[in-house]
Amino acid sequence: MRFFVKSMIVAAGMLLAPAMAQAAPQLLGVIASASPIKLQCDAGTCAVELTTFCLQSERDTPGRHAVYTAHDLSVFRIVAEDANGKRADVPLGSAKVSAERGYTAARIEFSVRDLAARGLTPKALSVAAGGILVPMPVAGDPNPIMDGEVEHAMASLQPVANRIFKLHATEVEAIKVVSRVLSEIPAKGRMKKHDRENLWQNTFGETARESIGPGMHRAADVVGYCQYRTSQGRFFSVRRCLEQRLDGMMMNVNTDYWKAVKPGF
Repeated sequence: MRFFVKSMIVAAGMLLAPAMAQAAPQLLGVIASASPIKLQCDAGTCAVELTTFCLQSERDTPGRHAVYTAHDLSVFRIVAEDANGKRADVPLGSAKVSAERGYTAARIEFSVRDLAARGLTPKALSVAAGGILVPMPVAGDPNPIMDGEVEHAMASLQPVANRIFKLHATEVEAIKVVSRVLSEIPAKGRMKKHDRENLWQNTFGETARESIGPGMHRAADVVGYCQYRTSQGRFFSVRRCLEQRLDGMMMNVNTDYWKAVKPGF
């Protein structure tokens, strides 16, 4: 009985205690796009998934839908078209950003209202090198992103990441290609069999055998694997499979980056 009463007191204390804010998660670097990534637009907004990597192994991995902000929106440009099909590159003015799958993917979403007012329809998003996503500050954070922390990442950590990416040039190129293929697939549901089987050609206008370069060949192997495994019923959709493979590829590269930023490397 005494143990029961003591347990009830402890439980009541936990309910009355204010919720503790979690420490800020990792700064995320954004992988530049090899070519503009197709946007998925609906109900006045457009969104696309970005491939990201962890800049800070000492901080926690972000939870799903953790809110972030872009440190410099100028790395993002919207590829839009007017009514005559004329292309326009438009700076991204504002956006909502959130982590999607740990440190390997983020979602960026923005309103099309201003573009529509100018007679423009957004089609894709180009991503330049050097993008950094910063966790949204939270009141009571016991370990927030400090002043100068982002600047340190830009000056000291990104150059190391760039060096590692050069060492893994084929894999990083494949990551960019798979990311583009992923942007062609609806975020929800399953593709029709015909669309799944012709995914590569619908994305690049050529068959996988016609594509040139080791990065393209590596990416084609990944896409082909996911098409086959999905047809076998091993994955619900080719998108789920590609997400898994893309995350694994990025994790392998990120692991070498973490090793490289350790003192004495």
